[in-house]
Formats: sequence, C-alpha cells, structure tokens
Amino acid sequence: MARIIDTLRTGSWLQKDRMLFYPLVILVITVAATAYVLYSNGGTLPNGSPFGSDFVSFWVAAREALSGHPEVPYLADRFAAAQNAIFGDGNFYAFFYPPHYLAYMLPFGTLPYYPALAAWTGLSFLAALAVIRAIAGKRPEALLLALAFPATFLTFAHGQNAFLSAALFGGALVMLPRRPVLAGILFGLLTFKPQLGLLIPLALIAAGQWRTIVAAAVTAVAVAALSAALFGVETWSLFLAQGSSAMDALRENLVGWNKMISTYAMLRLSGMADMPAMALQGLVSLIAAGATAWAWRRRSPVPYELRCALLLTASLLATPFGLNYDLFVLAPAIAFVAAFGLRAGFPPFAKTILAIVYLSPFAVLWLMADMIAIAPFILAGLFLFLLAATISPGRGAHHTGPVAAE
Repeated sequence: MARIIDTLRTGSWLQKDRMLFYPLVILVITVAATAYVLYSNGGTLPNGSPFGSDFVSFWVAAREALSGHPEVPYLADRFAAAQNAIFGDGNFYAFFYPPHYLAYMLPFGTLPYYPALAAWTGLSFLAALAVIRAIAGKRPEALLLALAFPATFLTFAHGQNAFLSAALFGGALVMLPRRPVLAGILFGLLTFKPQLGLLIPLALIAAGQWRTIVAAAVTAVAVAALSAALFGVETWSLFLAQGSSAMDALRENLVGWNKMISTYAMLRLSGMADMPAMALQGLVSLIAAGATAWAWRRRSPVPYELRCALLLTASLLATPFGLNYDLFVLAPAIAFVAAFGLRAGFPPFAKTILAIVYLSPFAVLWLMADMIAIAPFILAGLFLFLLAATISPGRGAHHTGPVAAE
C-alpha cells in the first residue's frame, strides 16, 4: 500500500508511452462511438437534432442577422420558428449572448450548417491548441492530449464556444506578463461570456495590471458599440431585457441542472430550494474570489503558472451558470500546472491529480444521465490542490523531469 501511495504521490506511473497510448485509445473510442450513434439515428442525434446541436442557435442567429433581422435571436417565439423552419425537429436553442457575439458569428452564417459547424469548431479548437502549446511548450503530444481531452468531445458534440473561451482566457494570461495591452484586448473579447469573467477584474486589480484593465474596458465598449452600429441599439435593449429569462432558465431547470457544473445546480438537483442554493453558491464564489485576490496580489511570491491555473479553475467554480462543455477551460489550467512542474518540479500528487481532472469530464457526462452532479467536487478538489500549491509552491516538489519525457 505504501508503494502505491508513493507512486501516486510522485506520479512516476505517468510515463510517456502511457501519455500517448491511453489518449489515443480514448480518441479512437470516442470517434467510433460518435459515428455509431449518428449512423444509428440516420445522421442525427437521438432526439432528432443535428450534430453540434447548440450551434443551431449560433448559426440561425447569424443567418437572421445577415438577412436584416438581428432582433430575432432575442425574441423566443420568432427564433424558435426560424429554427424549426430549417431543421423541423421541434427543439429550441436559446441565444443568451450579447450582440457582439452575434457579430463574431456572422461569417459562419454565410455557410451551410455542417460546413459552418466544421469551420467554427475547427478554427476555435486550433486557437485553443495554439494557446495550450504556448503555455506548455511545443511538445508533439500536445495535439493528441488536446484532442483526447473528454471536454473536447463535449465541445465538438455541442458545437459550443468553450474552445473560444479557453483561447481568449488562456491567451490573455499568456500575454499578460509581456504584452498587457494585448491581454486586455483578449479579456475584452471574452465579455461575450461574462459569467466566465467574474474573477478576472479582481485578479487584475489585485495585481495592479491597470494597462490591461483599461485595454479590456476599451475593447468591451468598442465591440459593444460596433455591434450596436451593425445591428441597432434595439438589439442591446432586447438582450438586456432577456436577462430575466436567462435567470429563469437557471432557476426553473430549463437548461438542465444535470448538465451544469456549478455548486448551485448540484444543490438544486439534490432538492434544495433556490435561495439557499444561491446563498451557498455565493459563499463558494466568495471563497474563490478571496483566494484569487490573495494569489494575484502585487509582489506575490506565487509562481505565475499557478496563479493562472488558480484563476481559471476559480472562475469555473465561482459562476452559477456553467455547462459541462465549459470544463474545456480546464485545458489551459492543466497546461499551466504542467508548465510549472516542468520548470520547478511537480508538487506531491500533482501528476495524479492532473490525470484525474483530465479524465473527469467522462465521469461528469456518464453520471449526468443519472442526475448525479460531480463537477463541483472536481473543480473544488483542483482548486484546493492549487491553493495548497500556491501557499507552498516549492515545498515537497518532485523534480522528476518533464512529464512526457520520462
């Protein structure tokens, strides 16, 4: 038993051949299983929706905007009719995004659905992969590890925007030390998904990154103004009025609490009422915010890679509205921890914990069907590990060499 514990503590079991073989097996099984499901259902998902079903919302919204009706995505009845006129499956996918995200999607509305889906997921994945490689180094196994990450499958299958979120969030953190203005621009572009950015201003203020803050604010105002010029101020009025609908979707389980990764959703799924669940979510968010502010304070001795990993993880933990595909934001967090380990040695159990986190979206997806939520525990576990590592980043580090070069 002692030998097993020591192996888990040092991570010596994580050899290069295993890092290549097991991800390859995961990737092959995932692709084969997806192909089988689509083939068995005549090229669609079991509920009749096309593959990448959430992309239906983005694509139809872009087509409506291109045809001169940018207000339609914010009017549920008209948007549902527009979707059903094309796909005819009776499913409805809401568009809870600000108008500047609608501007991001315009080029994809010029293409047929599946070419648009391929372009959207392919380009955004390549952007995220470039960021991961910028963090962890241009290692040949990076592509395989990124493709086999279970959250990658979730994002591809949903046609969602987690690749873009990770690319902008992780890319901004890569740029922050040397190019703070560019980092601010990337943070400003990330405002298309504001629930992921709740802790970013706090971290930047604590670090005294004023140039980045100004650049982010100017970028956010600029993209908002540009979208208002493109689509009219009315679209912003409709989006803001839709805020209550988004909260209703969260409170009334319209999205599906079992598909979510927040503490709030887990508590509601267990039977807790709205107000107590939100209060406990608020407590979790405050703890995440406090740890982030502490780690990011000016002249902090916490290594930069660990600060970034903590911010990415805490941001997922702090939001009440996160879906399973948003776990892809952990990809740059894992990369930052790996980069720290390669540079300074891995803290005890680091490699084992990273492997568990890497595989965890499979368990999240598997238990989702049984209405069991484990994502908050995964996020909290990684958060606590990172917090412990930031308190004593050098204590007990194991200089076992590069994780993929053993």
